[in-house]
Amino acid sequence: MENRHPHGAGRASLETEAPRTTLRAGIVGAGIAGASCAGTLAAAGWDVDVFDEAHGTGGRLSTQLMQQGWATLGTPFISAKREPFRSQVREWVREGWVVPVRGNIWQGRATVSWSEAQLQNHFRPIIEPSQLVRQLVGSAHLHTGSRVATLQPRTIILENGEVRGDYDCVICSVPTPQAIPMLDALPLLRERLDEVRYRPIWSFLMRWEGGPAADVIKFDDHLLNLAVRQPFAGSGLWAVYSSHEFAETYLEASVMEASNRAASALMGLLGLAWPVEIEASHLWRHARPQSTVGGFWVSSRESRVALIGDGIAGVGVERAWESGTRLAQALVQAREELLI
Repeated sequence: MENRHPHGAGRASLETEAPRTTLRAGIVGAGIAGASCAGTLAAAGWDVDVFDEAHGTGGRLSTQLMQQGWATLGTPFISAKREPFRSQVREWVREGWVVPVRGNIWQGRATVSWSEAQLQNHFRPIIEPSQLVRQLVGSAHLHTGSRVATLQPRTIILENGEVRGDYDCVICSVPTPQAIPMLDALPLLRERLDEVRYRPIWSFLMRWEGGPAADVIKFDDHLLNLAVRQPFAGSGLWAVYSSHEFAETYLEASVMEASNRAASALMGLLGLAWPVEIEASHLWRHARPQSTVGGFWVSSRESRVALIGDGIAGVGVERAWESGTRLAQALVQAREELLI
């Protein structure tokens, strides 16, 4: 890669500058892609900063803290279909952090019929999902509540005006619609993201009495898709996920309107006699990439900026994890080139 200062000026010559032995990376986003990249680099001896506007790790694996425990409005399951992610999940199983999803899964609707269903190679967290992601960060430096405004060559500029520069690599792992406004100084990278599209999902935490005695319900319906029991936040609490069509219909609706529409649909699907209690709601505008760039990352060698995540690599936690891990491994292998 070409040796450049963040603002274009030449750096001091090798004769007057002490040799560097530690490489530095700045990563935007503490979801599973950014976390896996950060942890892999930190384990290889890199000095890594991770910036996220939220108050913790997780992204779509974030945790909703409740009075009686925790629940999730994000990704309900982790699927592991191939190596090397299956090895990572097996490690989590050995640690007692996730368990396979087996049995007590029902599909259908009350007005037609219920049948047993299966989810192959799916795992369910039994610790807070955000803690899985935090574990991946490892010894990297996590900066929460830090909104990034702009990415420039080897430089991250925060919304408060703080400039963090002279990184050997800057990595952006947020959904591509959030990344595009950061890339005005890097038009060639920004253009790579123009064709990426996401579909939204509304998710809700609801309590009710009745319905099938299941842990997971897959609805045969065009409005609601899935309901997953939340066993760590008191009895009767479920996470309910809409279809993409429902979320696109109520994309600009108020939380109250979307919640009430979903609750009404749920009561009909389950044949409930009593109203549903709605405890939380969230619209995931960038829930699922409909089109992606392809590959595991895209980068500009000259500016030393790279983009990772599911908008690049494909749908799901597994692809996002692999995107971050593969880029980190490539950077570790390129150590000598990066030190020039």
